[in-house]
Order: sequence, then structure tokens, then C-alpha cells
Amino acid sequence: MEFPQNYFCAEVRDDFEIPAMMKRAWAAELEVLSVIADVCERYHLQYFADYGTLLGAVRHKGFIPWDDDIDICMLREDYMELIRVLPEELPQGFCMAGMYAGEKRLQMAAYVPHLRVMADERMWNINTYMQRFHGFPYQRIGIDIFPMDYVPRDPELSRLQKKIVETGIALLRDWEQLQNENLLEDKIKVFGELCGIQIAPDADRQNEIWRITDAVQALYRREEADEVTNYVFWLNREQLHIPKTAYEKTVYLPFEHIRLPAPCGYDEVLTAEYGDYMVPVKGTADHDYPFYRHMEEDLKRELQRVGFKGTVEEFCEKVSAGELYV
Repeated sequence: MEFPQNYFCAEVRDDFEIPAMMKRAWAAELEVLSVIADVCERYHLQYFADYGTLLGAVRHKGFIPWDDDIDICMLREDYMELIRVLPEELPQGFCMAGMYAGEKRLQMAAYVPHLRVMADERMWNINTYMQRFHGFPYQRIGIDIFPMDYVPRDPELSRLQKKIVETGIALLRDWEQLQNENLLEDKIKVFGELCGIQIAPDADRQNEIWRITDAVQALYRREEADEVTNYVFWLNREQLHIPKTAYEKTVYLPFEHIRLPAPCGYDEVLTAEYGDYMVPVKGTADHDYPFYRHMEEDLKRELQRVGFKGTVEEFCEKVSAGELYV
């Protein structure tokens, strides 16, 4: 993917200063998105810009200036097909993370209620990584993919489904605390009884419970529902159920220097997610900004250790251009 050189300069958008490193992060994420898009195109799978990425496309024609990631979603049937084909279709250097990954280290490399495609740090050295990802130096650059599931028309079925998902998420969230209080086994038993199954004590129980919870979210089919939702977010935001017709067609919206697929009913989606979404509200990310903050000091120390005398930005420029090898 080609970017003009001035794309990587710091700039101010909507009175918000975007550092040069964030521009490199954006470019790196767009590279990962292009990998996902290639697989989806080969298998005729549809993805949509979602959350802040959809809002950025509609309101800013690119990233929200104070956002640092790309979010996409897929209807459940396409989402599961993508999970099936990704292990064989991802190019070398990329991997699938989350509950359906084959390795334990990758199962824990994403917030597991959703899928993540990322650069696998075991497959790159720092030079090839930074050259591939436009001088971005922090490993595991990736994109989250969220499933959109069908909400059953029967309110009692919906209530029960939501209760099981909520119980599973709470169990996994409080796992260590429950272990320390000797309550874990009782809570696992309660969850199993709620689902009508027995969870074997010798299983990888955390990942099994993630998968059970995900399967419950995916119980209902398109013809059994009028609405869709992301169940994990719906637990705390009752308004996040959207007419399925919002996703029946795809429109393409400008985003930085490309065009992103979006649901035809993006107004309904964004209204459910944000309310009056055309009014900018800064600092609303659901994680620390920037996402690489916890790695910045480690990089500076490493540059000192190897004797590099320039700035971090100079280091990024030289390595990405092939002028410096470390």
C-alpha cells in the first residue's frame, strides 16, 4: 500500500494534534486491513467498518483524529467462515488471535470475545517488520473483527440468551478473583447448568467457556430475527440492537486515501452506538490512547542501549527506508 511521504508527518485535524507515530500506526493498520480484505474478497465474505472506524468514515472521511485503531464487523455466518479459512489463507507473517486460534499464546493475544488478525512477532525481525509497516516499531499490529449476531424475535429467548452470555463473560472476567476466593468451581458448575452441559475439569476451561459463550451468541439465524447486535457490548448498552436491514447492502465511504465498506444503514448503526454522532466528543476511546503507550519507554531504552543518537522518529525513518539495520 502506497502512502505519500507527507502522510507520516504530524498534523492537526479538528484542533487535535496527531503525532507522526500515530500516522505510522494508522498506515500499519491499513496494511493489516488490506490483508483481511484480500481474504474476504477471495471467499465472497462481507465486512463492514464499525464503531469509531465507521464514525470516522462518515464524519471525518478517515480516522477520528483522536482514535488509534480500526474496527470492523461481520454478520455471524461470514464471520465463522472467515475463521475457518484464515489459518490457510493468511500470508506469511500474519496470524489469527482469539478463542479460535490454534496456539494458547494466540488465544490470549486478543480480548477473546472477538477475532483479531495481527502480525505475528515470531515471524518478523525488527527491520522487515518496520519496512513492511511504514516504520511503525511496535509489534503485534492488528485489527479487531466483531461478530454481529441475530436477536431472536421471542423476548423470552432473547432474555435467556443474554443471561447466559452475561454469566459467561462475568465468570471469565472474575476468574482469578473467584479462584482466590475458592468460588471458581461453584461458578463454573452454575454456568454449566445454565447451558445444560458439563465442563470437564481437565479441559482448557477458560477457552472452552469463551467458545460456549460465543456459540450461545450465535444460536439464531437470519430468518429468526429482525435485529442484530454485538452481544458483549449489548450487555451494558440496551440500545445496541439494530435492524438487520441496516446490513443488507454495502456502501463504500472515503477513508483516508481508500474507500471502506459500510452498512447501508450506517445512520441507524451510528445513532444506536453514539446518539448524535455528528457532534465530535474527544477522549471517548475505550482503552488507553495511544494503544502503544506502554511500549514507548522500552523502545527509548533499547535505542540508548544500541547507541542510536537520534530521535525515535529519525530511527523509524531510517529503518523503514532501509538506511539502518538493527
